[in-house]
Amino acid sequence: MTALLAAEDIHKVYRKPQGDVVVLSGCEFHLARREAVAIIGPSGVGKSTLLNLLGGLDRPDRGVIRHRDRVLALDHRPTMVDWRSKSVGFIFQFHFLLPDFSALENLLIPLRMIGKLEQQHEQRALMLLTEMGLEERADHLPGELSGGEQQRVAVARAFMNRPELVLADEPFGNLDQDKSEQLGELLFELMRRDGTSLVIVTHDMALAAKADRVLRLADGRLVEAELT
Repeated sequence: MTALLAAEDIHKVYRKPQGDVVVLSGCEFHLARREAVAIIGPSGVGKSTLLNLLGGLDRPDRGVIRHRDRVLALDHRPTMVDWRSKSVGFIFQFHFLLPDFSALENLLIPLRMIGKLEQQHEQRALMLLTEMGLEERADHLPGELSGGEQQRVAVARAFMNRPELVLADEPFGNLDQDKSEQLGELLFELMRRDGTSLVIVTHDMALAAKADRVLRLADGRLVEAELT
């Protein structure tokens, strides 16, 4: 079966005056359709770097990343922008909401920028905000929302375009345990309902345990991990 996303023999080295830092060394990864994979490991080991490579936000020094049977042209920016806008949703540790636009507008602006905003999209945006418990906050600016509410908007935004793939980098790292657990449940509910594949980088073992597989990044490569 063809993987939705695959990384083959991925190498990444950061060149620094004090010496090269090898982050990824022959890393292999595959993700099936509708699968959730959690990636764990200590801080600084390269988890965010790998996620950025999988999402086409950075380029490996060596290796190939495939979407289905197609090799992603990571050096061709227009192609990658089009792929990300259609196929990938991102959730970062910091919400990165546009401060001068309402919660609803933050969900709609990405579609407006690529000329695909239609009436049905506003209906979906309102539905997602309602599922996030934010139906009364749709017209509020990010500065008028709590940190947990802002991150709920960010999660809704990632699913707005019904992407095949959502990449999440420590998405609830700034929230307390209760809010993290609640939003984790919502994230996986959306993923299962929409048939989305998910890759989530996290230090939260309870969140990682919700995934279908857990991988640990160590010595530049991914290995199967067991949670105890």
